[in-house]
Amino acid sequence: MKRREFLKSSAQAALWLGLAKSLRADRLFPQDRAVFDLIIKNGTVIDGIADSPFRADVAIAGERIVAVGDLQAARAPATIEASGRVVTPGFIDIHTHTGIELLVNPKGESKIRQGVTTELSGNCGGSEFPREKELSAGELESLEKLNLKLGWVDLGGYRDRLSREGIGLNHATLVGHGTVRAYVMGEEKRPPTPAELDRMKAVIAEAMEQGAFGLSSGLEYTPGGFADIQEMIALCRVVAGYGGFYATHIRSEDSRAVEAVAEAVAIAETAGLPLQISHFKVCGTTNWWKMTMMFDLIERAKERGLEVTADAYPYLAYNTGLSVFFPQWALDGGDEAFVARLKSPETRRRMRPEAMEKLEGTPWENILLVDLEAKENKRLLGQTVGQAAAAKNQDPYEFACDLLIQEGGDVSIIGFGMSEENTVRVLRHPQVMIASDGSALAPYGPLRSGIPHPRNYGTYPRFLGHYVREKKILTLPGAVKKVSSMPAAKLGLKDRGVIRKGAFADLVVFDAERILDRATYTEPEKYPTGIDYVIVNGRVVVDHDRHTGALPGKFLLGPGRKG
Repeated sequence: MKRREFLKSSAQAALWLGLAKSLRADRLFPQDRAVFDLIIKNGTVIDGIADSPFRADVAIAGERIVAVGDLQAARAPATIEASGRVVTPGFIDIHTHTGIELLVNPKGESKIRQGVTTELSGNCGGSEFPREKELSAGELESLEKLNLKLGWVDLGGYRDRLSREGIGLNHATLVGHGTVRAYVMGEEKRPPTPAELDRMKAVIAEAMEQGAFGLSSGLEYTPGGFADIQEMIALCRVVAGYGGFYATHIRSEDSRAVEAVAEAVAIAETAGLPLQISHFKVCGTTNWWKMTMMFDLIERAKERGLEVTADAYPYLAYNTGLSVFFPQWALDGGDEAFVARLKSPETRRRMRPEAMEKLEGTPWENILLVDLEAKENKRLLGQTVGQAAAAKNQDPYEFACDLLIQEGGDVSIIGFGMSEENTVRVLRHPQVMIASDGSALAPYGPLRSGIPHPRNYGTYPRFLGHYVREKKILTLPGAVKKVSSMPAAKLGLKDRGVIRKGAFADLVVFDAERILDRATYTEPEKYPTGIDYVIVNGRVVVDHDRHTGALPGKFLLGPGRKG
């Protein structure tokens, strides 16, 4: 080939190559055609990874983020002007108790309104599976109040039901040890037989294969608290084989909190799996000094190579059942057996020393009654046990026992037991992420009941507004990591919890100077302020003060999922 012909052909080849590259670039980063579905323009991006915010536009096509950068020349059918706003990954609530609530109201109102786009349920040993095919009379009565029928027995059935009916935010779950134990051997306080232990292992293995992210325990509750450390190690080894983790409501959060953290670490280290300590705290003024020892235990475990993290909510009060203050031997056999023991004057006297030890440092005046079923007790809602007992000229312990009898052993309370100093230390700790320990509720319809803890409505705006902006306990980028990329990493969700090309478009657009919770202990059913948009899998679910009705959430599957 002559030199002139060669140069001509080379030039043509270069021209065609350049055109091809241009066409490919146009498909991937189209700056002048309306192929993006949504562009968020002029926002201050905090991507969940970097320590500094940066000015950028974010483009979405379908369910994913497809470009981050200067996209001023780009066009899309929909745009969000985010000037003066922060754009972050959607918040991942790693400790929740949402379950059938999403079947009652799939919008997930109290969670999505505060920026939560993904939540992990099945915590504290309780999950929505496994279930008996035939429900008890009590279960049927509860479901009737919600106008709900179930129809599943395992995680696969639960997953299919939620996916089929649609949900407003992403949902994932653990399998609850307490639920599994009750399913296999009832609520008896005894070790499992070898056959029962094998059955529990098989049920947990099935749940892991169907998509559970790990095993949770509620060792302060019935029947989880009846398990010894060897039982928990044996079951956690099953979870370890599927790449899951162990999340635990430890055996004590008050007088024996240090020992309980040590037990949790020992279980995880021996079984060989990551550990998540739920709602990391210590309750009662006489126990607050133990927080330093608890930090030391998890820090040393991390130095030894254990992947140990914890979660916490930004409040000084917890939410649990009144029966948690009573000795576990008294709870053997379930609520009916517990009530029978409460009716015995002799047994009631025998329970008292252990109950008062657990309450040491938390007076009855700090225990708020928030959910009661009996009509004659409704007037007590919002009163403390101390107030209600004083009104009847009755000893608070005796009043509590009588109230539990009237309520069938189930009384929901809010306890003011933590210190502000410790709460700040916990929220700031590098091994702690933020979680609500709440459920997806709504201030209307069947999900409105009693006086819920304000954490159900305000956890994330409170953390970002009160603790980060006002108290300055962390930088905003550091705080965003605790609600996005950190829980995503714990769950192994590589394409959520961050803002980058290819990640799922779970996003929150908010005013960093205005975001704040409005929910209080007396008026908890209030949505927060300062959140402009919440986007789930590319679709706008919250537009300022309006839920759009979109249900783009997905049921997320854990590492052991087969098929």
